[in-house]
Amino acid sequence: MTQYQILFFILLTSNYIVRLQSDQRNTNNCPHLFKTLSDCTCARPNTIDCSYSTTISHLPRSWYSTTHNLTEFTQSILRFDLVYTPSISLIKTDDFQGLQNLRYLSIVNTGLNRIQPHAFRHLPYLYELRIEENQNLTELNPFSFSDIEYIRRISLISNSIRVIHTEAFRYTHFVDILDLSNNPLEVIHSYAFFGLKSVGTLILCSLPTCPIKQIDAFAFFGFHTCDTILLTGIHTSLRSLSFSHMTSIRLVNLSHGEISRIHSFAFQGCEHISEIDLSSSLISNIDTNAFDQTNNISLLNLNGNLIRLFEKSIFQRLMNSIKQINLDNNPIQCDCTLEWYLEQRSPRFKLPDVCTGPIGYECLSPNELQQSQLPCYQINDDNNNQTTTKNLCEKRVKGIIVAESSAYLYSLNTFLFILIIIMFYV
Repeated sequence: MTQYQILFFILLTSNYIVRLQSDQRNTNNCPHLFKTLSDCTCARPNTIDCSYSTTISHLPRSWYSTTHNLTEFTQSILRFDLVYTPSISLIKTDDFQGLQNLRYLSIVNTGLNRIQPHAFRHLPYLYELRIEENQNLTELNPFSFSDIEYIRRISLISNSIRVIHTEAFRYTHFVDILDLSNNPLEVIHSYAFFGLKSVGTLILCSLPTCPIKQIDAFAFFGFHTCDTILLTGIHTSLRSLSFSHMTSIRLVNLSHGEISRIHSFAFQGCEHISEIDLSSSLISNIDTNAFDQTNNISLLNLNGNLIRLFEKSIFQRLMNSIKQINLDNNPIQCDCTLEWYLEQRSPRFKLPDVCTGPIGYECLSPNELQQSQLPCYQINDDNNNQTTTKNLCEKRVKGIIVAESSAYLYSLNTFLFILIIIMFYV
């Protein structure tokens, strides 16, 4: 076969394949009444595929027709893909009403920037909703995902969502997994997740740092079955009632963040919470009632923060249930706020190895400190009739020097005694 014959054969084969694909597309096109779907294909059974369409900018105004029977077609659709469709910018209220048996809906890498209220309702069999990688989608408005009756999975991965508004998920009761990871999420408003009664897994952040700067009171209200929440790396103080009324929550992981302050009643109504991890979160201020109503907490991890005072009013109320409070690697002051701890010295408290103050206590260990050594027991009157605290580290240094000097003199005397005896016998 000559070179020209080979080239002719390739061209003929290519033309045949193109014609075959074109015929297949024309044969399996979606019903012509849906003009907006002219660039989509219904070739696969039970599927509308608008992937890579450059013309579709909105969905059909209605999936019904008074003059044509479209029921067989609309009722057969189980899957709808809108993937890499840059012209789609808006999902309107009830845009999918009529696709009664739709189970899987994907809106991925589109120009989507807004979802109207009740956009996905009247889809009783919808099982999974994927809205991912839409870089223009910056917020979830109220009722955006409301009334999706039996959906189990909602994935909102890798959009540009910064704000979740109040009641964005109202009446969407049976979601098992809600994934909001890889979004620049900054604000969670009150009742943002209200309606999600059955969520078992909530993923808000999967990055080393989480940009959340504001969690309003009752932000997680309504999570009746969620037992674990992971919010590592957040950048906000814990406001009053931020995690309140999570009635089944058992583990809250807020480690490695920039929290700075825990306000009163931050965990109010979380009666079953057993473990709170707040390690390495730059916490310096804990309000008196911060852990009020956490009656069953067994482990409180505050390791590696900036806490200076071990105050009775904050921690003693946890003694009925707590197994360990970890305050290691905090700049704890060995002042009179430690008096209540020294009276009982419970092994349930893990304190740092050395005090960081006040002056004269930096060499001491909180675990070895005696109550009589506290500053309020160590008052002297100097020559100017002013009260000063004794420098215990200075006393310890002097004691060490005296002890070392005594040991040296003892060794020297022993050596001289032995030397005299040797000389006497020689």
